[in-house]
Amino acid sequence: MSNTLRKGLEILLAISAEGTENGLSIKELAVRTGFPPSTTHRLLQTFKEFGVVEQDPGTKNYRLGPQLLKMGLQVKGMLDLRKAALPVLKGLTARTGEDSYLTVAQGRMGVFLERVEGPHPVKVIEQVGKEMPLHSGAARKALLSFMDEEFIRAYLADMAAQEEFKNVSPRLLSEEINRIREQGYAISYGDYLDYGIGVAAPVRDFSGEVRASLGIIGLRNRLNGDRLPVLIREVKYAAACLSQKMGYLK
Repeated sequence: MSNTLRKGLEILLAISAEGTENGLSIKELAVRTGFPPSTTHRLLQTFKEFGVVEQDPGTKNYRLGPQLLKMGLQVKGMLDLRKAALPVLKGLTARTGEDSYLTVAQGRMGVFLERVEGPHPVKVIEQVGKEMPLHSGAARKALLSFMDEEFIRAYLADMAAQEEFKNVSPRLLSEEINRIREQGYAISYGDYLDYGIGVAAPVRDFSGEVRASLGIIGLRNRLNGDRLPVLIREVKYAAACLSQKMGYLK
């Protein structure tokens, strides 16, 4: 960890330890951390710019800012979502025999937040915490497809301009996004693993916004044929159950 970052974190921890609305002055923070007042002031101004701390207009003391509250609520939301999803994932795996996943969007990436493993010894393994672009795999496409139009337009435009995505057609992806929206689920065939198939559906919260996707990933020889429509129904049902737990009423 860089020395500047460490100092910044120590200042935030010192403000947090105070735990009051009064906050701390630069002098008090300098005493508590052992940093020069000039260093303390410089770091506080950077934090203030990003809303991480705020300054009382009267006392000039510093306290934790609204950006940290927003970040804390996001973390709490993730934990609540993960807790609510786990029994739903277990039920989906029990009914399908396949690994099930909960996925959330982080910027232009999709991150696996939770996984429940099925009984098959040979499987497509996705690691919890792994990030991949939102157009890669059913779990992430189910998130991308329900982003706002501005986000999708920018995403497709950036894809067209990047060399690493030269084999992906923005036009075909746009058509696929429209299909996913119409049918309410995404399905991928070997997007990044030739022998893998993914099926996923969006999870909505009380506001109707898509908060996550829920789905299964397995081998092509197990998820194809007559079994696939049954698995799609199970995935959509599980996503609807989790949406209901998150307060979504259709």
